[in-house]
Amino acid sequence: NFLGGAKKIPELTGDQLKEITDAMTDINKMADGTDKARALQKLGEKIQSYIPSTLYQKVINVWKAGLLTGLKTTGVNVASNLSHSISEIAKDVPASAVDSIVSLFTGKRTLALTGKGTGKGAAEGVAKGWDYLKTGFDERNIADKLDYKKVNFGKGPVAKALKGYTDTVFGLLGAEDQPFYYAAKMRSLANQASAMAKNEGLSGKAARDFAQKLIENPTDEMARYSTLDAETAVFQQDSWLARKAQNLQKGLEIVLPFAKTPANVANAMINYSPVGIVKTIIENIGKGRFDQRLFAQGMGRGITGTAALAIGSALMANKMMNLQTPSSEKEREQWELEGRIPNSIKIGDKWRNIGVLGPL
Repeated sequence: NFLGGAKKIPELTGDQLKEITDAMTDINKMADGTDKARALQKLGEKIQSYIPSTLYQKVINVWKAGLLTGLKTTGVNVASNLSHSISEIAKDVPASAVDSIVSLFTGKRTLALTGKGTGKGAAEGVAKGWDYLKTGFDERNIADKLDYKKVNFGKGPVAKALKGYTDTVFGLLGAEDQPFYYAAKMRSLANQASAMAKNEGLSGKAARDFAQKLIENPTDEMARYSTLDAETAVFQQDSWLARKAQNLQKGLEIVLPFAKTPANVANAMINYSPVGIVKTIIENIGKGRFDQRLFAQGMGRGITGTAALAIGSALMANKMMNLQTPSSEKEREQWELEGRIPNSIKIGDKWRNIGVLGPL
């Protein structure tokens, strides 16, 4: 209130204060883990309900939900996550080769080519996605990716209906991400553990047992890399471009409703290109800056994307890819006759929009 908000936050009543302190006392007695995180989130939402939101905040939330409503949005979200996940798996082929070459100089491996853990992680993500859809509980802050900030709509029937609508729309999109996030996370732990088994000179059953123990009890470094890999798979990572976009968004949400995800999609397009190869090399030049795993992954993405560019060139040469709508009326009429659409590739006799294929 001292800082001067649009709406004054009312003083806490005695009952509210007691409710908060009692809940916090109980939470402090809980062991760290999902149950404690769930209780903290519930208390946070309770406190949030005491703070009035401005009309602008309410309108923005409903408007954003409206922009994301529809089967097409859900389809594009799932398809782009799926295609990007496939891209992230494909890039491990050249990345593993690069890591192997670098290991000749460093004496260690940081990445091994394996798909282990993908199915188990996806199944875990389905369960967590369903839980998120039902309860709104999320241990990885998916709302940040969606530029979603919960607001207090009030207590009336219309307010409750608007809250239900916005929570459902953003909840559905968040739930759809979970299988891809946890699949990437578990696969990352598996390929790190396999690489560490190689470093120990193990093979066969001994290597598998060693890797499994690491997967079940990962090191802090393994956990950090696996979280980054998972966030990258669903465009949630903290990138320079995303930070700039979110700074630009402040006060301009009516012009830029979504910032982090589009910025990270653009960032992925850069990484999956020859520019990404140069970017990776520059990022790893300098004392203390070389990170073998990130270097191998960056090179893997650039090599994979360069191959995709070659395929795109072949498609263009054979008139099986469209870019933007032509400027001349004659060409536009010809497109209509042929059933062409902008930014598409020809699959069979149909032109398919490439948006669902993700950054690659």
